[in-house]
Amino acid sequence: MISRENLLIAMTGVSIFTMGLLAMIAHFLAAPSKGKGLLWFGLFASPYGLVLILRSAVPSIQGSQPETLLLIFGRSVGLLAALPALLLFQEWCGNQWHLSSRLLIAIYALAVISVSAVMTLHERPLSTPSPGTVLVILFAIVLAFDHIAAGYQPPPIPHRGVIFGGLLVFFISFSYDRIAHWRSGNETATTEPFGFMVLATCFGIAIARQVAADQAERTAMALEMTAARTIQTRILPAAVPSPAGLSIAVRYAPMTAVAGDFYGFLETGFETFGIVLADVMGHGVPAALVASMVKVSVISSVDRNVGPPMVLKDLNTMLYREAPGEYATAVYISIDRETSSGKYSSAGHPPPLLWHRGTQLLEKLDGEGLLLGVRKVGDYVENNFAFQRGDRLLVYSDGLTEAENDACVSFGDLQLPELITTEQRLSTEDFATMLLKEVRTWSQKDGDSFQSDDITFVVIDFV
Repeated sequence: MISRENLLIAMTGVSIFTMGLLAMIAHFLAAPSKGKGLLWFGLFASPYGLVLILRSAVPSIQGSQPETLLLIFGRSVGLLAALPALLLFQEWCGNQWHLSSRLLIAIYALAVISVSAVMTLHERPLSTPSPGTVLVILFAIVLAFDHIAAGYQPPPIPHRGVIFGGLLVFFISFSYDRIAHWRSGNETATTEPFGFMVLATCFGIAIARQVAADQAERTAMALEMTAARTIQTRILPAAVPSPAGLSIAVRYAPMTAVAGDFYGFLETGFETFGIVLADVMGHGVPAALVASMVKVSVISSVDRNVGPPMVLKDLNTMLYREAPGEYATAVYISIDRETSSGKYSSAGHPPPLLWHRGTQLLEKLDGEGLLLGVRKVGDYVENNFAFQRGDRLLVYSDGLTEAENDACVSFGDLQLPELITTEQRLSTEDFATMLLKEVRTWSQKDGDSFQSDDITFVVIDFV
C-alpha cells in the first residue's frame, strides 16, 4: 500500500512531469521564438518528475534491491537533467557567460564521471556524494567569480523575483535533504521534490510570461509589416497605364512582405512616356523605406522636366544625403512615341532588353552609370535607342536574371533570351504571366518554390 508520503511525492512528480512535457510540446508547436527556454525547461523538469513517479511506485523497503536500483536510476536521470538546466541559465545569463558556462559544464561532466565510477565500484553506491551538490556549489562560485573578478553583469532577467524566489526554496529543500541524510547514506529526498515543484512552478510562470510577451511582440511586428505592405502598395502605381501606341504589363513579386524594388510610370509630355525601375540593396522594411524615397525624388525631378541623366543625378544626391550607407540601382527610360525613339540613363542597373521583331535581334540597352548613393555627386550618361512597331522592351530588376537553378545556372544566362525569342507572339500580359511562372519554376529547390530576391519586371510592346 502506498504511504501518504509516497502519494504526495507521486502527485508532485506527475505535476512536474506534466509541466515539463507541456513545455516541450509548446516549444515545438509555437512559432519560432528568440530562444529555447521552453525546451530546456521541459528537458529539465520531465525527467525529474518521472523519477519521482517511479520512486513512489516502488515499496519503500530500506535496502531492498528494487529501491536501490530505482534510486541509482533516479540519480542517473538527475545527472542528465542538470545539463538542460545549465543551458537554460546560459540562455538567461547572456552571451558573456557562455565561456564560464562551458567551463562549468566540463567540470560537472568530470564530477559525473567520477561519481559514476565510485558508484560502480563502491559496495554502498548510494553513499557517494551527488554530483548535483557539486553543481549547486560550482554554479554559485562561477557566478560570484565572474561578477567580482571579471566584472560580469548579467542582463536583466524577465521576472527575476519569481525565478530567484523559486531557486531559494529549492536550494533550501535541497540543502536540508543532503544534510539530513548525509550520515545515513540514504539519499531518498523527502523535502527536495516539493522544493523542485515550487521551482518548476516559478520557472513555468516566468517562461510562460516571456513566451506571451514574445508572442505579443511577434503579433505587433506582423501588424507593422502588414501596415508597411499597405503603405508600399500605395507608392506603386495603382493601375498599369494604357498610353497610345504602347501595351504594358507588370509583375511585382517581393521576396518578403515588403520589398526594395520600385517601379513607376510618368506622362512627361503629349507624346513622351517615362518608366523608372529601381532596386534598393537589401530586403524588408529598410529597403522599402528607401524605395519610397526614390518615388518622391523621381517625381520631383520629372516635374522639373529634366532628362534621364538629371533624374538619376537628383536621385543619387538625395540618397547620399538622406540615407547614407544605403545604395540602389536604377534605370530611367523616356519613350517618344512620335519619333519611335527613346533615351535612357542607368545607375548600375541590369540592362533593359529590346527585342526587334523585324530583324529578330535582341539588343541590350547597356548604359554605364555608378551605383546610386556611393558618391555625393554622380554623373550619368544619356543613351539613345530606336524601336519599330512590333518590338518589345523588357525592364527588370536583377531578381529576374540572377535566379538560379539547382545547377547554380542563372535564369538570365540562357533561359531569358530564349523565352523572349520563342514566345514573341504572346501578348504583353500572357508573356509576363509566362515569364514569372518560368523563373519561379527555374529556381525551385527540391521541388519547392524558392526566391532569393525581389522580382520586378515591366514588359512594353510598341503597337
